[in-house]
Amino acid sequence: MKYRAVAIVLVVLAITTGFAAAAPVEINFSRQQLEEKWRGRIQSFLDKGTVPLIDLESSLRREDGEDYLDDALAVMDELGLALIAFDGYSAKKKGKYKWGYYIHEVVNAHPDRFVLATNGGTNQNWLKGKGGFIGQLEEQVRGGAYPIMGEFDFRHYMSGSQCNKGKTNRDSDIPLDGENGQRVFRLSAETGVPFAIHHEPEGHALDSLEAMLKKYPKAQVIVAHFGQIRHPEKESRFGPELVRRLLSSYPNLYYDLSTGQPGRTYMCNNKVLDTVIWQGAGPSQSDTLKDEYKNILSEFSDRFVAGTDYGGGRSPLPKFLRMKVKNLRLIMRDLPDAAKHNIGYRNAWKLLTGKDWK
Repeated sequence: MKYRAVAIVLVVLAITTGFAAAAPVEINFSRQQLEEKWRGRIQSFLDKGTVPLIDLESSLRREDGEDYLDDALAVMDELGLALIAFDGYSAKKKGKYKWGYYIHEVVNAHPDRFVLATNGGTNQNWLKGKGGFIGQLEEQVRGGAYPIMGEFDFRHYMSGSQCNKGKTNRDSDIPLDGENGQRVFRLSAETGVPFAIHHEPEGHALDSLEAMLKKYPKAQVIVAHFGQIRHPEKESRFGPELVRRLLSSYPNLYYDLSTGQPGRTYMCNNKVLDTVIWQGAGPSQSDTLKDEYKNILSEFSDRFVAGTDYGGGRSPLPKFLRMKVKNLRLIMRDLPDAAKHNIGYRNAWKLLTGKDWK
């Protein structure tokens, strides 16, 4: 009776504190077993003549996964989307940061489709510069279970929907070369685990990026949303010449292509066309890459990866994936075959496994 009473108390505490949701979940497969499953799925698309895609820049809340993930599986097959690395979210939204393990459950259920990524750096603990999240990140990554770390907000503008709702919590400007940035770069350099950053290319952000790439040459850094320029007056230095110089100088720098379709506008800045890689100006853009960006994607095709940027507040996952994969295929459409394969999956494979695709 004594033990039963204690058990009941523990259950009540779990329900009322959220402890159960934060309980650690182990991955049921070794890294070798997971890589074999990933390889088999990638090869299945190659055998059908489809260039497979690996999405390295998305996140998944439990509620969205429970609503949409089952329906998204067939859509992934339809689109040639081999793997998605989903960032996780905290198991508790307020108070002390608690690591979320929902993505572990997703990987255990579908080990051939989903890659375990850490919780992402978009939570209030991270944005306010506290130590709870970054300390847990270091502990988790050093445990060896994660092939990739989630996306971390550093310089981040508000989304259109956030502007409409008057929310400013993700209008952030966290120094990339500050304490927490140093810890993330050091963690990647010491473990070999890559990570993505959201870092609008303002002048000071570009300076800190270059300084950190130079200081931590073994850190594997993926800058999200290539060619997304939402405040041209603040981001005037970004352009083909700068990109070419950075990629030539820093072999540890990558970009992801989770970026806008032709004609997409930014609601927070007078509907400016926010993706500069497409031909055209003024009120419209065509579905063809500018020559200078096509040349960069071709010449430096070993430095770009795919991403869809799914996350909280988006449309249902199946619909969202169709829209974003269509845009990825459009970006890749006129590139050489080798570049399509590099960007689609080979570069991601190298970042996730440390090995060339063979």
